[in-house]
Amino acid sequence: MKTPPAIASARELVQFIAPMNITASPIALQDIANKLGVAVSTVSRALRNSPGIHPRTREMVMKEAEAQGYVAPRRKNGGEARAEAKQILILTAGTETPTDYLAGLSRAALQLNIALHFHFADRSLRDRLMEPQNLPPALRDELISGVVLVYRWPQAVIAELAKKLPVVSIVHTYPDSPVDVVGIDHVGGMFSLIKHLKSSGRERMGFLGLNAGTSWSRSRFAAYLEARLELGLPATMDHVIDLDLARPLEEEIPRVMERVLKGLNQGVHAWVCADDFIGYVLCKELLERGIRIPEDAAVTGFHRHPNIRHGNLPPLTSTDVDSELIGFKALQALARRLEHPEAAPHLELVPACFFPGRTTPVPKRPS
Repeated sequence: MKTPPAIASARELVQFIAPMNITASPIALQDIANKLGVAVSTVSRALRNSPGIHPRTREMVMKEAEAQGYVAPRRKNGGEARAEAKQILILTAGTETPTDYLAGLSRAALQLNIALHFHFADRSLRDRLMEPQNLPPALRDELISGVVLVYRWPQAVIAELAKKLPVVSIVHTYPDSPVDVVGIDHVGGMFSLIKHLKSSGRERMGFLGLNAGTSWSRSRFAAYLEARLELGLPATMDHVIDLDLARPLEEEIPRVMERVLKGLNQGVHAWVCADDFIGYVLCKELLERGIRIPEDAAVTGFHRHPNIRHGNLPPLTSTDVDSELIGFKALQALARRLEHPEAAPHLELVPACFFPGRTTPVPKRPS
């Protein structure tokens, strides 16, 4: 082993030992850590491209290391040391397993050489996810480089997560936090539904499922109003029925059906529902009251779920969304965010295509 010359600085020490295939000296790491005000272990993990380091921190460490003359260690065969695979946490809350999203996430993970950690949180713990006793193990042990969110999470949880790691949300938007979103083209999908109802002679219609606290519900309602205006129909709140989506839908039925039946008596013979679950519940309640679908009342959903068990109910007219593609694009978006941590939050939309069911009339042919 060669004897080092007189070393005047940590930079000279790093330049001397790097070609010897030895890990950088703790003295050099300490210099970087002192300059940045972080732990030596953080510097070491950032230089080794280990998971669990925020991209901004990694970028800061790499810039400072370069400024101090750091040279990355090489393998014995002369190649660059291989970066460890990124590890990503998939956070989902709710009783339904999002199989289509997960299939897309898994497919993307294989292509991007990413390891996925899954954590299914009980709804009752969503607000307290960041408390030490409720933290997902991968998040607590700082194993991960980013997070993909499935279903809706409280804004306070999102804000705390986004301070620590890059975050991508599936469908739900969080305007107060720097979160990338892969969502649905609500405008295009809703336009296709309203155009279909109008061409079927059902110009008097209502909207069921507005919830101010849920971004996709707000977006679909806004798209409903936009489509009406585009098609020359009045934008009115007269037959808009809100829902508390935090409560079981069964508890909302008496109030909802009172409003729906009142609307039917006033000539409102079409109901646009915020999603397919709501649409099928409405169809069931209408049929049990002897109201024919679509002769007496037309019903549409949104974001078709082929796995919904709807028994003897007619297939719902809705929109078809490639949920697997959403999952795939969500992981791609997180990979881009890891490469470009300073980029502005990005929104990407997946099409919602018209799906003709049997709960709306056949459109009238032009005379």
